[in-house]
Amino acid sequence: MLSPLRDHAGAVAVEEVRVEEFAVTVAARTTTPEARCPACGTRSERRHGSYRRRLADVTLTGRRMVIDLLVQRFRCTARTCERTTFVEQVEGLTERFARRTPRLRRLLERLMLVLAGRPAARLTEDLGITVSANTLLRLLRRRPEQSRARAPRVLGVDDFATRKGHVYATILIDMETGERVDVLPDRTADTLTAWLRAHPGAEIVCRDRGGAYAEAVRTAAPEAVQVADRFHVWRNVCDAVEKCVLLHRACLSEPVEDASEQLASTPLQAVAIGGVPAQWEGARAAKRRERHAAVRDLLAKGVGISAIGEALGLDRKTVRRYAHAVTPEDLAPVRDGRRGSRVDPFLPYLHERWNQGCTDAARLFEEIRERGYTGSQRTVRRHLQAVRVSGKPAPKVTRHLTARRATHLITSDPEHLDENATIRLKKLLARCPELEAVAACVESFAQMMAALDGHRLPAWLDQAEATDLPPLKSLVNGIRQDLAAVTAGLSMRWNSGRVEGNVNRIKRIKRDGYGRASFELLRLQILHAD
Repeated sequence: MLSPLRDHAGAVAVEEVRVEEFAVTVAARTTTPEARCPACGTRSERRHGSYRRRLADVTLTGRRMVIDLLVQRFRCTARTCERTTFVEQVEGLTERFARRTPRLRRLLERLMLVLAGRPAARLTEDLGITVSANTLLRLLRRRPEQSRARAPRVLGVDDFATRKGHVYATILIDMETGERVDVLPDRTADTLTAWLRAHPGAEIVCRDRGGAYAEAVRTAAPEAVQVADRFHVWRNVCDAVEKCVLLHRACLSEPVEDASEQLASTPLQAVAIGGVPAQWEGARAAKRRERHAAVRDLLAKGVGISAIGEALGLDRKTVRRYAHAVTPEDLAPVRDGRRGSRVDPFLPYLHERWNQGCTDAARLFEEIRERGYTGSQRTVRRHLQAVRVSGKPAPKVTRHLTARRATHLITSDPEHLDENATIRLKKLLARCPELEAVAACVESFAQMMAALDGHRLPAWLDQAEATDLPPLKSLVNGIRQDLAAVTAGLSMRWNSGRVEGNVNRIKRIKRDGYGRASFELLRLQILHAD
């Protein structure tokens, strides 16, 4: 019960302990014969008076803990001191003007950092130390920040969303220690430039492929080595591969013996490939063509991207995609306009049983459920309804790779693919020489990245450019504009892994705050979080 005062036995004497139903009060007094003036540092033995302080402490067996402490006021003996009298402070037990012990204050700060204001305030009610959310916010704002005159030797820079798609901020990390250095209110080049000029000393800067950060480092720290994160470069490669796959989407379907008869035998081709009915895809494709024609027509008249978006009711990024697409087919969605379904793997069996004369959807549902189907019976009925309406035999199912799956096969480590996936990849590359060239580029890039052989990058750029595929050419042009940083990222051990980890922690902090935190409070939570 007296553990809060045990470490101060030489300075505090306990007089009485009162245990009540909801609280424990410890009456004590200080016993120090002298104290040091906080203004001038002079020690004084001249007592001026005393008064009692009531300090809240952590709870004891579910009861509030209160320390009723009699403290002494001393008179400063230095004639030049601006303080006439002062109150003694017991280190680790009392703080100036505080009504809580440092131990309780640290506990409340920890709750605030972990749970944010309102959730932490609700928890304190259960702990018996009821504190308002505003008080917890003030405690966090009073925490001292560690001032830093120079930037760390290896600096990590990345952005994160405070309001996704609208407002972004920047986090700075010491890559050698993992310490959070600072949080900037936006992700513009001017803000980072001002910070780097005020905090010189960065020798290596790890960043993503964003142009704003590159410009800021070139302006404020021209001697620093910029390192483009390997993960972001690999993502750029995968995106280019996906675009190449979409350009050759006709090669994704495995040929069947009687494909023409199959297409003629069903009114809904999507039933054979587990997708959306053909008329739905036709409506989407028609709308896509109309939008593409409208955007290209306005661009030809000299209308800007923002003005086109306002006129057509589209987002600027959507308008930019239509503007960059040469044909409407280049805008096909990643999943080829089709949504996958849990019943897709069982369609061959369903169609085979249907052609054998079993047209009872409930019975077919039970059969495929025994084979591992985890979907609903309604889904099975919906897929069989189109075949029932057509009055014709169920068509053969065409094995169709989605663009996303094909991209995954091409960009995956061959050792991580099972036998079936390896076979499907080999068949795909055999059907499409262009994708085979893309796969060769991916393999050589992965080997270069794993071995940190950045000096091979120029040769790889020539190899990718020789494929004569627009997505890879665009990737090559982008890398050449940032060649030094990408080469450093493929040669040095530094990457933005620690920065990305902190960005994930920031997402958790934002979720806990439910969007009620201002940037000032969010910044403090990020800097002081565990």
